[in-house]
Amino acid sequence: MKRLISLIAGPLAFTIIELICQDELLIHVLAVLSWMLIWWMTEVVNLAVTALLPLILFPLLEVSTLKEISVNYSHPIVFLFFGGFVLALAIEKWNLHKRIALSIIQKTGIKSRQVLLGFMIATAFLSMWISNTATTIMMLPIALSVLNVIQVDKKQSNTIGFLLLVSIAWSANIGGIMTLIGTPPNLILLGFLREQLSRDITFANWLLIGIPTGVALLAVTYFVMSRFLPSFNLFDGENVIEQELAGLGRMSKPEKRVAVVFLLTALAWIIRPLLVKWFRLDALTDTHVALMCAVVLFVLPSGEIGDGRILKWNDTSKLAWGILILFGGGLALASAINNSGALTLIENYLSSLDISSVLIMIAIIAFVGIFVTELVSNMALVAATLPLILAISKSLHVDFLVLALPLTLGASCAFMFPMATPPNAIVFSSGKIKIEKMARFGLLINAMAFVIITLSSYWLRSFLF
Repeated sequence: MKRLISLIAGPLAFTIIELICQDELLIHVLAVLSWMLIWWMTEVVNLAVTALLPLILFPLLEVSTLKEISVNYSHPIVFLFFGGFVLALAIEKWNLHKRIALSIIQKTGIKSRQVLLGFMIATAFLSMWISNTATTIMMLPIALSVLNVIQVDKKQSNTIGFLLLVSIAWSANIGGIMTLIGTPPNLILLGFLREQLSRDITFANWLLIGIPTGVALLAVTYFVMSRFLPSFNLFDGENVIEQELAGLGRMSKPEKRVAVVFLLTALAWIIRPLLVKWFRLDALTDTHVALMCAVVLFVLPSGEIGDGRILKWNDTSKLAWGILILFGGGLALASAINNSGALTLIENYLSSLDISSVLIMIAIIAFVGIFVTELVSNMALVAATLPLILAISKSLHVDFLVLALPLTLGASCAFMFPMATPPNAIVFSSGKIKIEKMARFGLLINAMAFVIITLSSYWLRSFLF
């Protein structure tokens, strides 16, 4: 019944607004926005399905033509994420991600805090490059294998299991913050920035934002988790890691080739400004690098007899195509809102308010990003809220990114509830986590994330903008 009500509520809100209000461009956009927000917040249908509504409704309402709207779904940002997805597919297909994770855990040590740190570093690093969902799915069985050999009493075992598993989920969320391709909200912000303000954030520039913030969040999370972690030695646990590594065998030729492509792609993203300067490639963008990486992976032979190429097109059946459509829908909605004059009205209203402190506004936006994402998809939250942030930034005469960053970074900090983010749900499915305990610890991490993101966004404004 709840799903049926949510399903009906979207088109009903759209119809009511259209019937009651005047037939104006702004009203049409607000009606579509209300429909999309209701479906996005309730997730009664897939987020990507909701993102298709602008293609249907805006041309029929004469907000814009189908050709104008469809351009948003083929935006360069969509292809940047496509290239990142293809790279992640190759890493997962040839088990490079598992080898990296096990190697990090093996080197950090077998004492309790060392084990915790190893899992957190490995998870965060992998989540910088592949989806936090895939990272968590891969890390969970490794963690469960380690938990099975820890020799402590039942109460301590429950505590260790809880702390180790939630730290994996939270590290996966944090790792996505650190790179431009690490999590969808980052790329939604990039797409909005390019489309609405004709500005860009390079992969290297994002590292200056994401790495300090992510490392600070990871350090705080580790500090909190380690304070409550009972002391233990793995004993046979080190053998578990060695057995897993032994099971992988020596690096295969395809794995080595994927590793080389991965390193070269990451390096190209980081030094792209230098490549542009050295070779006079003014048109070279991060999207070009991502697409070249994808083409190489489809063309490069695997080196194994009978295996053909590193990737085959059939492998893309696992690619998250829905997220690419979601980007297009978010950009289409933002473009329509901007053209409707809604931002001008909001800007005029906010100009009449006495909010002069940039720090206070950053704190408010960070709070919304962190705590609203516990209930709403982070992608939907960022896509729907960025137009409002643009209006606020204009009214306060503050650079847009100063206010957009706390929203975008905060939207990846869902630590309290299993339903807030896929990594949380995955570790919760292990049966070793209670919601009440997760919410209590998650609230503490959320509070610390609020402080870190607020201060880092305020501090970064002096260096980056």
